[in-house]
Amino acid sequence: MSSRKRFAVVAAAALTLIAPPLGVKVAEAATTTTPASADKTYTAAEVLAGVKKNSTTANKVNSKPHINTMTRSQNVNVFQVSSGVYAYSSSLAVDDDGSDPDPDPDHQGETTFQDSNGKQLAAHHVPFYVLGDDCYDRKSPCPHFFYKEHGIKGRQFALMFYKSKVIGAIFGDTQTGNDQTTSDNDSRELGEASVKAASSLGIPSSGTTGGVDNGVTVVIFSGSSWVVNGANSALNANAQALVQKALDSLGSSMGL
Repeated sequence: MSSRKRFAVVAAAALTLIAPPLGVKVAEAATTTTPASADKTYTAAEVLAGVKKNSTTANKVNSKPHINTMTRSQNVNVFQVSSGVYAYSSSLAVDDDGSDPDPDPDHQGETTFQDSNGKQLAAHHVPFYVLGDDCYDRKSPCPHFFYKEHGIKGRQFALMFYKSKVIGAIFGDTQTGNDQTTSDNDSRELGEASVKAASSLGIPSSGTTGGVDNGVTVVIFSGSSWVVNGANSALNANAQALVQKALDSLGSSMGL
């Protein structure tokens, strides 16, 4: 389970962001026209614009607001932007749990989900995002977005957007309330991801002083065909290999 200290990031704007080797830049040039026999290729900028356009009250999934993990504001909502595709925008608080060692005093050696070999995920090597591990309200359907009600499982693929970048990520850990005095964990939180996800997006990736308060959009693709398989050493590459497929699938389904 995820647990960590939260600190607001006051100097993120001063950092030079370096694009991840396998990421796709949002600001890249115009859409590439493919041969008539092929489907259209969509840029990340086009898809993110479509996601924002479809993030309307009519498409909101939760009836009670979620908590921004970094700022603690109850202003995060989840939208079904296309059939089986769910999006939210929030912070990125850094989760350093899992098999990689980390100096964070709140570091835990386990993640909720494991790689295909049953090994704990490696937060410094695998880009993963975090969702609440239960329905806080203990109701069905849940007034908050609860992943089990929407065809989402461990290692479920998502696109993560931040400024001029987009990467592929997997569902790797969950957020729950607990009795640790150093953490404000709450299963209603949205806005946490691994060290690797943060560094790939150009966000300060320390588990104690890293993160960003707002501006990260996570777009989750539900269903078994979007579950990413592989060992820790391969999960990052396997997730990045799905980025363009996901952009094209979502762009087409939103009618862009």
